[in-house]
Amino acid sequence: MLKRYSYTADSLKKVIKLALFNSISHKELVNWCEDFLQETTKDTRISKDRSLNKKAIMVALDIENQWELFLSNTYTFEELQKLDQKKVEMPKQWLEKWDNSIQ
Repeated sequence: MLKRYSYTADSLKKVIKLALFNSISHKELVNWCEDFLQETTKDTRISKDRSLNKKAIMVALDIENQWELFLSNTYTFEELQKLDQKKVEMPKQWLEKWDNSIQ
């Protein structure tokens, strides 16, 4: 489902909304953000879109980092070994904040 979204700030906003309304899991959002970051940072040359995506890159990084922190602060190592991450949800207000921060 998420493969149809190109790696742009607009698509990031759409993907966040999908997670906010439980159309995708938060883990799928994180995975999309990881792919977005790889695509936007793999080319060392500055692209013409890079300045437009700077805020989106920062939001995607925040989503990725907060996910890791949320998991490590919420679950024990043993729980993480058995955890179905597709069922884990970050606080809704985080998603709302990320959504509102992309114009």
